[in-house]
Amino acid sequence: MNSPYTIKDRSGIVTGAASGIGRATAVHLARMDARVALVDKDGHGLEKTRLLIEEKNSFSPLVFESDVTQETAVREVVAETVAQFGAVDFLINSAGILRRTAFFEIPPAEWDLVMNVNLRAAFLYCQAVAPHMVDRGRGAIINVASLAGRSCSILGGAHYTTSKHALIGLSRHLARELSSKGLRINAFCPGATLTPMTLNVSSDEEIEAVATTIPRGRWASPEEQAAVIGFLVSDAAVNITGACIDSNGGALMV
Repeated sequence: MNSPYTIKDRSGIVTGAASGIGRATAVHLARMDARVALVDKDGHGLEKTRLLIEEKNSFSPLVFESDVTQETAVREVVAETVAQFGAVDFLINSAGILRRTAFFEIPPAEWDLVMNVNLRAAFLYCQAVAPHMVDRGRGAIINVASLAGRSCSILGGAHYTTSKHALIGLSRHLARELSSKGLRINAFCPGATLTPMTLNVSSDEEIEAVATTIPRGRWASPEEQAAVIGFLVSDAAVNITGACIDSNGGALMV
């Protein structure tokens, strides 16, 4: 009998796969014997992720140096993934950016950039992948939000917090609309995680200060967050849909 935690012979797409939680998730899913398509604008980072996967697996991932906010590019990635793998069993929307600009100083262009990467991209990929999943009667979509989407961010600006709240709302609505068709759609809300995105905007003093607010006393690693996503993709999570899954070491940001 196969373990419910396996995703052997399944295939899917991971956006934001060049670094951070996206990279860790792509590597983790590949080690669970899934075939993965990697998507990011950072070609150098994608190459490193590809090499990490090939070190531990006998197969190579698909690699797409692509803009996740552009509809044509998104549909091309989905079509090529289906053509190469035969199916898209899961979609991990992990692409995201963080800006710390104070509210009164946020330029409209910066607001639009954060919304486009953190929310529009997930919308486009969900819209492109969901019909294929509906036709097959199965599929798992994980939208990587943030603890900031449950309260507010202490590292990002208003645009970051707003985009993550909206991403949770999108996930819950899609679950209501599509769960009866065999799809599982969940939001994943990691807390403080040591990724290039957060480290780029945080001083050593801030990292230490945030750690003191976490009951476990430390930031999470991307690999720890990837393990939770792997569980949500697997059949062990077959009854979980429309949920907002927290992984924050017990922290509550207010």
